[in-house]
Amino acid sequence: MKRPTRPPHDGIVSNPRTFNQALRNLQISGPQNLFTANGTPFKAEAHVTQGGNHAGQHCIKITRDDKPRAYIYACCWGHVTNCSGSYIDVYTPII
Repeated sequence: MKRPTRPPHDGIVSNPRTFNQALRNLQISGPQNLFTANGTPFKAEAHVTQGGNHAGQHCIKITRDDKPRAYIYACCWGHVTNCSGSYIDVYTPII
């Protein structure tokens, strides 16, 4: 079932790590293959955005089936959705 559309930075999520801790872990370990609480596989990796409003900023890139699904910036951390309104709450507590 598809989740309803929500605005950017909507809702609150409690993450066990800060954005900087999660990003640093990925910078040290490299890309990680992880699973959501429902068992959906995804890959998280440290990334630097090349263009757009966040050009040059560090973020966490989420991919599934080798397709980008979400970019998570420090300003998105702790929210249900990111800057684009993509759901990130299934990923951030795991990272």
